[in-house]
Amino acid sequence: MNGPSSLICALRAAACCAAMWCVALHAVYAAPVTPDNREADSLIVRAQTALYANPKQSVVYSEGALEALGQESPNPQRAHALLINGLAYKLLGDFDIAITTLYDALDCCPESSHELYTDILIQISNSYCRLRDYEKAFEVNDRATSLSRVYQDSMRLAASYNNRGIIHYNLNEFATAEQLFRNALRINRRIGDVKAVAANLNNMCLYEGDIDEKLALIEEAITINRELNATWALAENYNNMGKQYFFAGRYARALEALARARQAAEQSAARELICDNYEYSSWVYAAMRQYDKAHESLLQLHTMSMELQSDQKLRSVEHELSEKRVIRLQNETALREQSYEIALLRRNIVILIVILAIFVAVAIFVPRWIRRRKDLQLVEARYQLEQSEHELTRQEVTNFAMFLRSRGELLDKIRSQIKETYRMEPADVQSHLKKVSAFIGQHQVGNEDTNAMLVSIEQKNTEFLKRLLKRHPQLTQGERYLATLLRVNLSTKEISLLTGAIPKTINMNRYRLRKALGLHTEEDITEYLRKI
Repeated sequence: MNGPSSLICALRAAACCAAMWCVALHAVYAAPVTPDNREADSLIVRAQTALYANPKQSVVYSEGALEALGQESPNPQRAHALLINGLAYKLLGDFDIAITTLYDALDCCPESSHELYTDILIQISNSYCRLRDYEKAFEVNDRATSLSRVYQDSMRLAASYNNRGIIHYNLNEFATAEQLFRNALRINRRIGDVKAVAANLNNMCLYEGDIDEKLALIEEAITINRELNATWALAENYNNMGKQYFFAGRYARALEALARARQAAEQSAARELICDNYEYSSWVYAAMRQYDKAHESLLQLHTMSMELQSDQKLRSVEHELSEKRVIRLQNETALREQSYEIALLRRNIVILIVILAIFVAVAIFVPRWIRRRKDLQLVEARYQLEQSEHELTRQEVTNFAMFLRSRGELLDKIRSQIKETYRMEPADVQSHLKKVSAFIGQHQVGNEDTNAMLVSIEQKNTEFLKRLLKRHPQLTQGERYLATLLRVNLSTKEISLLTGAIPKTINMNRYRLRKALGLHTEEDITEYLRKI
């Protein structure tokens, strides 16, 4: 333990640290300051500062902050204001209001604000402990301890240890409580949390032990709380000091400490501490054999404790909390069902749109595809027909060209026979001329066949000639005939045999036809004519 002078110097610095702790705590929880929440931010700071000095004033400030903030949720700033409000009501002894308010804080606390969430859990656990629902107090405190370990938060781990120690104290498990308080004290001294150090020192004086050590611990706590102007905490400290003097048999000093505690408790309107004061005073008066005063203290204790720790009040709080949870679950279920119905409706609309799109696509493109397929089949049939006609015409022309070739050979023979008449006797000339006459008859039949062949070619290419004249109306009759023969891919020699014109003339007519068709030198005339 440090000496008095060094302790006072250290605690003056600790007072500054405590003030900084309030500001830092608020900085952790507060939302970014905007014109809309600046007033609430200022009220939260005031409520935090007045919490242990004047809980009633802290209630006024925190409720003003809540009114300024509105009903937005989740909102860490609103959750912080509700936490201070619930803690202030707990310090005033209104545990039912405290638990309800703290659960409201828990509901609007965002999951990301784990420090604020843990603090709320610790205060809820402590409120259950004050209402003697220790099973619920342990359950909630274990949640806070787990969160503190997960996020490696030493400050809140120490607070959860301290709170669990209080629960074990109320169950008269003093050795376990002592160990938990010492663990919390060690952590708080290491991190420099003087306010929490004072709370740990005070709690270690709740039960009997080495009187000198206990009094030294409570004196250190009183020094810290005086520097912090924590009136409520001072009332608790003097109550525990009176209890320790009672354990030591120093009854006069006990009554003196309890009188100071009563004064501080009444100043901060801490009804729970006043109850404790009545209880400890009854012990002292009974030990001093002043039974009338002891009886009076017990009557006052009974009256106030009935107000503070009514089972009916706790059941009412639990019922109200259950109703809130049911309403919240119903709202969440309704929202989920609504979201599901909206999602289902959107999915059905999408499916309907897709089906309609497919139907429209089928209605538009299938008839077009059918028509296109029919057109392609028709074009293919026409192409096959034209190819067949071309092939047939070519075959006829080729046959006729072969016939002309054989006719030329025949004429050569006739010419040779006529020349033979020059060397014949007059009597033989007549019979020889009959033979020549026969050859001439064959020549006449060949001309008729030639004309018939040309007519046949022209008839079979009537549609082609119509398309050709539509595109090139200036063509002459001879150019049209030549175009027809070229379209069936006849060579110059074959055309010469067919028409009786010499190849040179055919080539000249071919050149003129190219000019009439407007073809370039690199374009093939036969391919051009076949595409018409």
